[in-house]
Amino acid sequence: MNTFKKLLISLVILILLSLFFLIVSYNEKIDNADITRKQLDVLEFLDLFTATNTDERLAKLQADHNNKAWLHLAQYHAEISSNTAYQLGIYFLNNQDLNSAILWFQSAVRQQHIEARLALSIVYFDLQKYSEIQPLLLPIISNEKALALLYRLALYQGNLSFIDTYKSKLRQSENTALYKELEQYSVFNHNKDALQNNNVISINLKSTSALTSNCSVDVQLFATNLAGLRHGRALISSFEQHKLSKYICLQAPKYIPTQAVNCQHSVVEKISCNASVWLTRKDITTRYIGLIVEQGKANVDNGIMYIDQNDTFDVLVHELSHFIGFVDEYPLPKQHQKCQQVQGEAFSHNLVVLSESYQGNKKSLRESILSQIPWRSLIKDTTPILSKSEQGWQLATPKAHQDDIGLFIADTCLNGSNVQAFKPISGRTKLEYFELALPEIYVNLFLLAPRHYLMPSYHYNISQNLVEKGEFSDAIKVLQVTLFD
Repeated sequence: MNTFKKLLISLVILILLSLFFLIVSYNEKIDNADITRKQLDVLEFLDLFTATNTDERLAKLQADHNNKAWLHLAQYHAEISSNTAYQLGIYFLNNQDLNSAILWFQSAVRQQHIEARLALSIVYFDLQKYSEIQPLLLPIISNEKALALLYRLALYQGNLSFIDTYKSKLRQSENTALYKELEQYSVFNHNKDALQNNNVISINLKSTSALTSNCSVDVQLFATNLAGLRHGRALISSFEQHKLSKYICLQAPKYIPTQAVNCQHSVVEKISCNASVWLTRKDITTRYIGLIVEQGKANVDNGIMYIDQNDTFDVLVHELSHFIGFVDEYPLPKQHQKCQQVQGEAFSHNLVVLSESYQGNKKSLRESILSQIPWRSLIKDTTPILSKSEQGWQLATPKAHQDDIGLFIADTCLNGSNVQAFKPISGRTKLEYFELALPEIYVNLFLLAPRHYLMPSYHYNISQNLVEKGEFSDAIKVLQVTLFD
């Protein structure tokens, strides 16, 4: 009997030693990232004896910064652990491997991981896979983050039904701040701000008489999604510190669904959207509209400024300057109307388009030319604008007077023919490069005649749109009842 006990004890010790060495060996394989699925299964079976589990092993590998081993082990464990699958999604997301991140988030979602639903929705949002988001989030709409994401989605898609249906839920949730923010953007007023088609023109345009601003002009901003609305608010805050803010007032941005404006442009094209939609708004009392969209090239089209939600403050100032009568100083397209012929009359604060050469009496020519220059009162008598040439007289202030106010060649009509654009100063300005400053002298030029070169109001855009549709009587009616000068 004693011999049997001794043999049994020896066998147990041998088995325990074998298990110990097996566990040590397999743990080394984990650390070296070469353990197999079967070996991990064995090790997990032995967890009963080791009081260690895979979650703890993963935590230790992370603490040791052994990313290779952690990744190897996590991909096995994720099959039965939603949290590990989620962590893998985060890992690949941080390493900009979106395809792998999506696969692991999807694995976690199948295992009912709520945070994975939220993370995957954000990835889909960035990839503009909007149709994939709602099925992920509606099942967890009671989750505060999910509700906020669904509202962000609804704003992008113009889902007014969702916006109305869940606004009480949003107001009563922990998303109170978001609800108040959306209120400020008139998100919940879309039914009040839009009119029916009957008698819309006269009602809408009568509202322009309510304009009481002290600014020379004011601009009502709109945006088609939450990012654009927030960007608009940030731009307004920055613009309040700019010198032009004394003369241009920006009204807090309001929401408008992207389907309503029906923009027809690519990412690399100038933003171009449907103007007739503004007939259906009764909440606009400004001369101009600024529309912030998801993507496209910024521009001003008569009474509407278009910018995208990634445009900088410098772009905003450049575009706003067009409203008050400043023209681009970089080369315009060859067919641009301002560069086809010599101007009949002055059309901007900062540019004139004239012939390059003249013949005749220099004094008489100078007087005639200066009569066409908006900034003539700032040009000193001693500053030359004509120089002798083989053809007679060449128009331009010479470099020797580059610090004066005069007539300096601008690149505006560089692509044109037979005419030349001139600006008042020799240096480059914000009208040529967005990043440059707007010279103080340009502000002074504007103050010489602050309402003289203003763009027409946004109603002009509406009228053009109606003409394109063949609705000529309505187009005329829009212009007739417009109350802006």
